[in-house]
Amino acid sequence: MSLRQTLSEFYPPKPTFTDKDLEDLGGKVYLITGGTSGIGFILAKTLYSKNAKVYITSRSAASGEKAISEIKESAASSHGELRYLVMDLGDLQTVVPAVKSFLAQETLLHTVWFNAGVMKVPSGSISKQGYELQWGTNVVGHFVMNKLLMPILLTTAQVAPKGSVRVVWVSSDGHSLLSPKGDGIDWEDITTRKSEGWKGEKGSMTYYGQSKAGNVLLAMELAKRYGNEDIIGVSLNPGHLKTNLQRHSNSALAKRFEGLVLHDPSFGALTELYAGFSDAIGTDNNGVYIIPWGRVGKIRQDIEAGFHHRGTGKKLWEILEKETEEYVLTA
Repeated sequence: MSLRQTLSEFYPPKPTFTDKDLEDLGGKVYLITGGTSGIGFILAKTLYSKNAKVYITSRSAASGEKAISEIKESAASSHGELRYLVMDLGDLQTVVPAVKSFLAQETLLHTVWFNAGVMKVPSGSISKQGYELQWGTNVVGHFVMNKLLMPILLTTAQVAPKGSVRVVWVSSDGHSLLSPKGDGIDWEDITTRKSEGWKGEKGSMTYYGQSKAGNVLLAMELAKRYGNEDIIGVSLNPGHLKTNLQRHSNSALAKRFEGLVLHDPSFGALTELYAGFSDAIGTDNNGVYIIPWGRVGKIRQDIEAGFHHRGTGKKLWEILEKETEEYVLTA
C-alpha cells in the first residue's frame, strides 16, 4: 500500500459509479447492517429507489421504523419494500433471532453489506460476550451473521447472474494505519481471555484498526472458501466521512481535524454501491479491497503477506468458528 494510495483515500477523485449506473432492482433482496443513519441509510435509500426489497438492521424498533418512514418519503414512486431487523451486533444473543427472522421471510439474498460498526469507544468497553467492543461488534457479530446467511447466499448464487451475489465487509484504511504490525492482529488479544479485568491496554484506535484488519481478512477468506460456488467477498474503505462513528470524539483538536478531512456520507455510500454492483469486481479478483469512491486498491503489504503465506485468514476464521459455535448451532 503506497503513500499515494493513502493520500488518495483522504482526497479521492470524483466517483465513476453512481446510482445512475444501477439497473432496476425489482425482485432483488438486499440486507444492510446499520441502515438507520449515515452510509447505510443512504445506501438503503438508493436501493429502495431502484425498487429493491431492502432489509436494514436497527438497535430498536423505533429507529428502524423512523428510518423506513424517511426512506419511503424520499422515494415515493418506488415499487420496492423496506423492512427492519432489530439487533445489537455487540450482543450475539440478539443477532441470531434477527437473522432467523430474515430467513423465515426470504428465500433469496443477493448481497449483504456488513456496514455497521463502532469506533473510538471508551477504553475498556466490552461486548455482551466479553470481547473488546469494536472487535465484538465489527468482527464477531458480522461473522455470526455471515455463517447464518451463507446457505441463502449459496442458494441465490445458483440462480443469480455470475459474480452478482456478494458479501461486502466495510473496513477502513484504519486496517493499514492503525492495526498491529505483522498480521494486522495481535493473536493474543482478540478473544474473551482478557475480559476479566481487561482495561484496553493497547488503546481504542489500535483495537479499531485491528477490527478493520479482521474485516479485510474475512472478506479474503470468504472469497477463498466460497469463490468456487460463485460468492464474491469484498472489503472496502468507504472514505473519511461525517458519520456517527465520530460520536465518541470530544477534543477540539479532533473535531478540527475531522472538519478538514471528512466528506459527506453520500460519497461513502457510492463506495459501497460500487462494491456491491460494479462489473470491475468478480470471480477474477474475488476478495478485492475497494477504496473511495469506488476504485480497486491494495491492502497493507504485511497483512496481505500474512494471508497468503501464514494463513491468517484461515486462522481467524477457525478461531471465530470455535468461539461462536454455540450461537450458530442453536440457530
